[in-house]
Amino acid sequence: MDVPKQNVLKLRKALYGTKQASWCWWLHLKETFQRISFTNNKEDPSTYMFNRGNAQAILWVHVDDGALTTSLDTLLDWMTGQLDEHLKIKWDANVNGLVGISIEETSEGFKFWQPDLIDKLTGLKPGTITAKTPLPTNCQLKSDYSVNDMDKPYLKRIGILLYITQAS
Repeated sequence: MDVPKQNVLKLRKALYGTKQASWCWWLHLKETFQRISFTNNKEDPSTYMFNRGNAQAILWVHVDDGALTTSLDTLLDWMTGQLDEHLKIKWDANVNGLVGISIEETSEGFKFWQPDLIDKLTGLKPGTITAKTPLPTNCQLKSDYSVNDMDKPYLKRIGILLYITQAS
């Protein structure tokens, strides 16, 4: 939106924190990436591809974190310039971590691991799980559980395991 310098705008409602915020952010990113010829990967909607002759690039984004890799240094320079025109980005050429995943370059390639989540998972005390499986035959199940009724330590473990398997 173009606004003359002498005008002032009043913000009626911020998008950040609303239900629509993540959707609006994703649409903004998608439109920005399409402007510089990225196409969305059908198998993984957080991954964008760029192919032009022998120049290829892969861009992965998770909320406000991401990684960009290109086949040519000149393409990397061009893309960072294009992205900087549309987004406020802090670039880091020496990546040691991304979204909780630690990254280390070795002589054989790269090593990825998730020490924080593994430590969090192994640090949970076994005695905090109150759910028994299988359930007793006389157990009365409810379909309207509130968050307070649920076994949070158990759900936390399941959530961490799911995140580790999907994000690694």
